[in-house]
Amino acid sequence: MLSSLFSAYPSFLVFLGFIVATALTMALMPAWIRLLTRTHIGQQVRADGPQSHLVKQGTPTMGGVIMLIAIVITVLLVVPPSWSFVAALLATLCTAALGLFDDAEKVIHERSLGLTPKGKLIGQFAIATLFTLYVVNWLGIAPTVQIPFLQPWNFGVLTTSIPCPICPDGSLDIPWLYLVFCYLLIIGMSNAVNLTDGLDGLAAGTVMVVMIVMAAIAYRENMLPMAVFAATMAGACVGFLWFNAYPADIFMG
Repeated sequence: MLSSLFSAYPSFLVFLGFIVATALTMALMPAWIRLLTRTHIGQQVRADGPQSHLVKQGTPTMGGVIMLIAIVITVLLVVPPSWSFVAALLATLCTAALGLFDDAEKVIHERSLGLTPKGKLIGQFAIATLFTLYVVNWLGIAPTVQIPFLQPWNFGVLTTSIPCPICPDGSLDIPWLYLVFCYLLIIGMSNAVNLTDGLDGLAAGTVMVVMIVMAAIAYRENMLPMAVFAATMAGACVGFLWFNAYPADIFMG
């Protein structure tokens, strides 16, 4: 793995993750676009939407599949192994799988509506719950929120402990306030990106900026695996923007 070769240069690993993810996305995307075009897997546009959007009907969608492939390959090569990184990667893949299923529903039934809002929310709540309980109970992440220049906010004051033989301490702690906070964070961001994905380059451009900032914050806090992971996601967005800028050749989905 590249992480072991360049372990003495942590900042280089962050940039390497960004560059490799960008290159992989740009290298794999053209073949994916040709495949989607040949199989007529395209975006379904709402008939009651703006007339200017009707020209987007049939544009290949699910470009996020290649972005995820590039991210997974890159992080396995570059990210220093850690359980926190594994948890974040699994949560990302599970959420992406939910979105892929939503896209497949649109393509198969040739309509702009995929999963029902209730179905999406059930899946998102399940992913956020499992992720939060895992990092709190197995990784020892404190249920607190640190805001600069303020004292940490303890969201673990309302915690229920239930017996759990497979848990490290023999009990499963459920910090209710922290769980609600993570719901707002994970589900809110997931749906925010989904709603943003309506104009050419908008979703990928905004996510790229956010991930670069997240990478800088994680690096500053000595969380190298998460810094490289965030930089890799930013790189995948940059590679995707080459094909998603107006007029878009493919949508993220």
